[in-house]
Amino acid sequence: MRDQAPNSGHSHSTPPNQAADSYDPVPDNSRTEFQYDQPEAHAGYQRSDGEVVIPPLGLETHLGLSQPLQLVGNSNGAPTVQRIRSLDQIDGSTAQLFGMSSESDPWLLRHCRYDEYGMRSLHRTHFRHVGGVPVERLVPVHFLVTDNDLLAPAKEATRIRGPGGPDMARAELDAMVAPEHGRRLLSLFLTFVFPAMPVISRSQLGISPSGPVSSLSHIPVHLLAAIYTSALPFVVHDPVLCVSAAYEEQLSARLLRMVYDLLAEEIHTPKLSVLQASLLYLQQMPTGTQRSVSDSPFVWSFLGSVVAQATSLGLHLEPRPWGIPAWEKRLRRRLWWAVYLEDKWRSLLMGRPPFIHHEDFDVSELDGNDFVVDGNQAATLNPASDYQRETIFIHATQLACVVEKMHQTFYTLKASQKLSGDFRASINAARPIRTQLQNWYSSLPDSLHLNSRPDANAHLNYGRVEGTADLQLSYLVLEMFLYRAILRPLASSPQPPPISEDKDPSPMSSPWFLEDLTFDGHGFDQLPASNFLELGEAAEATLNAAEKCAAILVNFVGTLLPRDFGSFWHPRTRICFAAVSNFVTLLLVQSPTAKHAWKSKYMLDIWSRTLRSQHRSHEGLMNLGLVRVNMLQMGGLEKNFVLQPHVADVLRQAQVEAELPT
Repeated sequence: MRDQAPNSGHSHSTPPNQAADSYDPVPDNSRTEFQYDQPEAHAGYQRSDGEVVIPPLGLETHLGLSQPLQLVGNSNGAPTVQRIRSLDQIDGSTAQLFGMSSESDPWLLRHCRYDEYGMRSLHRTHFRHVGGVPVERLVPVHFLVTDNDLLAPAKEATRIRGPGGPDMARAELDAMVAPEHGRRLLSLFLTFVFPAMPVISRSQLGISPSGPVSSLSHIPVHLLAAIYTSALPFVVHDPVLCVSAAYEEQLSARLLRMVYDLLAEEIHTPKLSVLQASLLYLQQMPTGTQRSVSDSPFVWSFLGSVVAQATSLGLHLEPRPWGIPAWEKRLRRRLWWAVYLEDKWRSLLMGRPPFIHHEDFDVSELDGNDFVVDGNQAATLNPASDYQRETIFIHATQLACVVEKMHQTFYTLKASQKLSGDFRASINAARPIRTQLQNWYSSLPDSLHLNSRPDANAHLNYGRVEGTADLQLSYLVLEMFLYRAILRPLASSPQPPPISEDKDPSPMSSPWFLEDLTFDGHGFDQLPASNFLELGEAAEATLNAAEKCAAILVNFVGTLLPRDFGSFWHPRTRICFAAVSNFVTLLLVQSPTAKHAWKSKYMLDIWSRTLRSQHRSHEGLMNLGLVRVNMLQMGGLEKNFVLQPHVADVLRQAQVEAELPT
């Protein structure tokens, strides 16, 4: 029998072992720099025995009343408690959220008479009240529960696969992947993918450290196929799968096709499993010629569909006070933050307006309770390795909050128009974001910090947390995007006066940036003081700091090991490598002096060699960055860019030196 996991309040203000009945919807102002205040929460109170108590029905205080009005007769025939019932597991029905301005007013629906499970049926229309009624600063939450057969014509209209129901689809999947192999793939998924994408519920599937899943029949076909596809890159770690002839190169493509076809039909009646499969579909690394090109517009459109699914399912609302099972609360919270993470990173890396805005959700930040397995709370988070595996996603979501802040500050249309020509304003705007990045890095456990040099036996360190390198690179890339924004005004500014003589401009024999650079979060140079007087001095200091940031990135990628590349990487990370190629090229093209041009030219050469060397370990991850750096230099930078004379001279001299016999 499974125990209900303890439900905590907001993660930023509630210890991991605090019960949900202390849930405080009032925003807490005592948060770290990289955390955001949450919008208003919504209603519901849960007792320690699992019952959700329905407080007296009341009206809000917007009429100027100091206390909500008590309506006479509100308890006539109404249950005194609301019992736990899943929103996601109502057979033959689908629940979608009534928003604040939907055609069915939630402030009207709260007056309905609901049964002990929060249901009210009117003909074939059903309303689900998730628990509680509005009080001050809380809003009512209701779902429309629709019989799936009413939506059958819509599903038929977008069906891609031939006739046949779920049984035929499962038989087809079992023919591609035998169930005994499927269980092995699920185990690989939990080891390599789940720490970075915890989008399934181990409690729901009956998975625990001591008891892996024994049957796959209760996992929807679209989700199971997506899990298989996500685990295929790691079959080398399974002694049976790695030698099985069944896993030919085309299996992943066939599974992905099945996932997409099933999603096109199931999207009309979405459950959490549809969103889970959609998120995993987004995590597939491009193959073949697609490795060398940017993501097509389909990826951004598909992400928009994922965000739409999430909001239709009400994932943007804090579920901890609701009358639903504990595993479902935890899963909903993790799924929301997985969607948020995708939206913020892809918005920044693809240069698109985000789909998610901070004022439209109130899900608090994740904590350790969001990774509890029912019936196994004591064992799940005790081992240090298990804790680190599961907190890496928490740190990733916190970093995504910084991504949102950076995008809002520098990379929206209005922000770019305002700051791209104002160096002083850009410096001042960057300072709080730099503080957020430093605070985020300081909050990491030592095991996730950057190391100055890899250990000689690092390939034998099997205790390393999967996804560490991906998280570290993400942090460094955000530092790079900060300098990329700050450097924009310098392109059109008058050249700053030289700080030193350029008598010996060639640093080719002295790779300064490969020496004395430590991989820690405080190794980056400080930004100029906010009251700087001389633009030239501030610009020089900023440019030196940007060059150092790029050098740290080049160093970091150069020290990645095969084990790092064998871990899970988000597909969007390949855009990060392309962004680094552009940034290093920018430093060279925009160099204000010959000295800076020599530094940047040498760094660009090292970066090109690093990509050519490292791409053998993970072509899908590195190819786009390699193509970008080669494309920009094809035929010579002087033919592709309008260069200042001293930059062109440096390139010509470097070409002459490269042709000299060694």
